[in-house]
Amino acid sequence: MARLPLKHLTEKEGIAALFFLAFCLGLALMFQPSVGTSNQAPSVSHAVAPWIFGPFQILLLYLPPRVGALLIPILIIAGISGLPWLVDVLGVKWGQRIFMTLFVFVCALLLWFVVKELWWT
Repeated sequence: MARLPLKHLTEKEGIAALFFLAFCLGLALMFQPSVGTSNQAPSVSHAVAPWIFGPFQILLLYLPPRVGALLIPILIIAGISGLPWLVDVLGVKWGQRIFMTLFVFVCALLLWFVVKELWWT
């Protein structure tokens, strides 16, 4: 009996993922983290994380805490995760309209943050 291609593909991807994790672990152990401030860094009035939580910190900086930390991320996550269900219920055209509305809303928020950060500083 021949091997199923899906099982063979899963084995290859699992081995590749293990090698990738070992490579990332090696890189993480090789370099020292640079946490702290330098003398050349400009002083800031708020703490800024240089990794993935930056957009959430910007939301918290410019919006009230309940809106920036809870309402907007929950609406975005619920909208994106509920999109397949909405497409099944409402049809493909409505699903595309809802996705484009969420996309335009996120882009408008990002543009507003960029303009506010660069214009009003």
